[in-house]
Amino acid sequence: MLAPPNTDVAVGSAFELLLALAGASAAARTTLGPELQEALDAVGDTAGESWLNLMGISLDLGPPYNATRLGDAVEQMDPVDIRRHLLGGYAWSWCTLAGADTIDAAAAGDRTAGRKLLAHERYYAGRARDSLSVLLPLDPAETRDRLAHALSVGLRHLIETRDDLAAALDAAADAASSALADDTLADAIEHLTQGYRYVPEPEAERVLLIPHVQPEPWLVLAQHGGARLIVYQAPAARGAEERVAALGRALADAKRVEILSLVARGIDRVSELVAQTGLARSTVHHHLAELRDARLIDLEGNARAYRYLPRQEALQEAHELLSEVLPRA
Repeated sequence: MLAPPNTDVAVGSAFELLLALAGASAAARTTLGPELQEALDAVGDTAGESWLNLMGISLDLGPPYNATRLGDAVEQMDPVDIRRHLLGGYAWSWCTLAGADTIDAAAAGDRTAGRKLLAHERYYAGRARDSLSVLLPLDPAETRDRLAHALSVGLRHLIETRDDLAAALDAAADAASSALADDTLADAIEHLTQGYRYVPEPEAERVLLIPHVQPEPWLVLAQHGGARLIVYQAPAARGAEERVAALGRALADAKRVEILSLVARGIDRVSELVAQTGLARSTVHHHLAELRDARLIDLEGNARAYRYLPRQEALQEAHELLSEVLPRA
């Protein structure tokens, strides 16, 4: 068994900006203002995956992880190195999957290598064409300029309008530090993420917990150098009635109940659940998210493999929750 890696907390508006741009990229363009819409169209990512690969730029700069500092750095960076970040050249799983030499060649502008990455079925979580088909054919300098412009526009429209952001991030950082001080790494991560149990991996010399306060995503598992990045939505306090409502939503769909039963019987991989239920992969992911939000299941794993597990405490917690809402006379 691997020893628990060193663990740090990294919080800042730079990560908020990248996550906000990822969310805006995947949203309908009509929901965005014209300036932001134009900037994102120039990048061409409709999945939002590209922005998540730029987190390493901010980490390399070191604290404070400030969005303005990130934008200034991108404007001045070597364009090929920006594309190396963008393409996952500093992430061990992407280099293993797609080939470090292929990624380096594509970063330098090699069109053949770029086409190879776009055609790879598993690279970029299967979203390479949605994320990179506009940027990859560009020369590195044009790639940098389009990313830098979108960062500048996103900063004005998505971050600087949030008056409460600094206080919310401070609270999330304090919660993460307290959890790490009070518990084991696995238990602290499960508590902070509300349902993800990390399994240490040999490539990860350290773990960076990066809480955020964006509406989405719940969890991003990324890599940079020798660090595993666990980017998670800082949990908001929920009252008993709201938690009962989440439980009710999770159990209100027959297919979700079927998936819960399958997970309880040890059918714990998404591919297995897709085969058993006959549902689309995206639909299974949606049902699993609802079950996790209700705290009925957990996600466990790392870059090698993930599986879903029933929460052993769920039955007792549900009983206590209902007793709180429906006290005996």
